Order: sequence, then C-alpha cells, then structure tokens
Amino acid sequence: MKNIIAVVAIGITTGCGSMLPTKSTVTHTQWTEYRQLDSLIGGIRAGQTLDDIRALGVDVTKTENVEVLTHLDVAKRFGLMGLKDDSLKVPQGVLNMVNAAEKGRGYELKVTNTLEEREGSFWKDFLQFKKVTRTTGWKFSALIITVDNKIVYVLHKGNPNINSVVVEKNPLGPFQSLNGYILVDVLEEVID
Repeated sequence: MKNIIAVVAIGITTGCGSMLPTKSTVTHTQWTEYRQLDSLIGGIRAGQTLDDIRALGVDVTKTENVEVLTHLDVAKRFGLMGLKDDSLKVPQGVLNMVNAAEKGRGYELKVTNTLEEREGSFWKDFLQFKKVTRTTGWKFSALIITVDNKIVYVLHKGNPNINSVVVEKNPLGPFQSLNGYILVDVLEEVID
C-alpha cells in the first residue's frame, strides 16, 4: 500500500507541469504568418482603389476582422478632435479623408496569433505563491484610409516576434489577497 501511495505521489508531482493553464488567441484569417501580412500591406499604396486591394486578397467587406471607421473615428485616432493649432503634423491623406467627411472611410485590420503558457511549479502556481506566464506569437494591424473608395493613406504596425514573461510573486500565497481585517478575525477565532 505504501508503494502505491509513493508511485501516485511521484506521478502527481512529476507530471504537474502539464497541468498548468494555457491560453491561445488566434484571429482566424487566411494569413498564418506576420511576414505575409507585412508584405501584403506594405505593397498597398495611395492611389490604389479598394478593387485593387481586393485583387491582392484584402476585401474590406468580406475579410475577417476588418473594422470600418468613420471620418470621426480616424480624426480621433490622429488627435484631430478639438485641435486648435497647427503644431501637430498629420499626414495629408488623413487630412483629405477628414475633410471629405462622409465620403471618407477607414478600414482597420487586426490579426493576432499569440499563446500564453504558464511555466514553473504547478504547486507554486496553484497555491498562488508564484505565477510565471510566457506569451509568444505575433500581432499585426493596418489602417487603410480612403476617400470615394480610393486609398489616400496606409499605416501599419505590428510585433513579429512576441516573447514576454510576466512573473507574479505573492509571498503569502493564497492569503495575499485577504483583507487584513478578515485575517485578524480568523486569527481571533483560532485563538479563542
């Protein structure tokens, strides 16, 4: 019986790393790699039409995860709402779109492919003494600004190689988040 308990205990403690939680965030699109999007969007130029980029594979009405923006949304993103001076340098295409008002549209494409994995000791994580979370993957976003379905400005950004680690330490483990008064009340009951 002692041998069985020892084998079960060893099995539980050695296999615990696989018991840590994971979280995956994947935007479902036809693009599976950062460089595919970077190459595609990097090739879009002012003067092209929405039909031109549809032929390249970006249909703003059918491509998943494209948000349609009004001229007010774009103005807000570029800090133009309530701007009283000309000190802010705004790209001409953006100004053209804002001035075109209802004839202008912005299209923002966001694609995310990340994986969050917990690392380290299962028991430290489970008992909330130490949680280590590693995030890997990539993110990409593009903003295409149009006036009368003609592209006037393209802006894109992203992170092709995400690899970050967040370490949360709680010296008191599960008691770390307890209110001091609750802890005093519990101790008083134990002492009485």
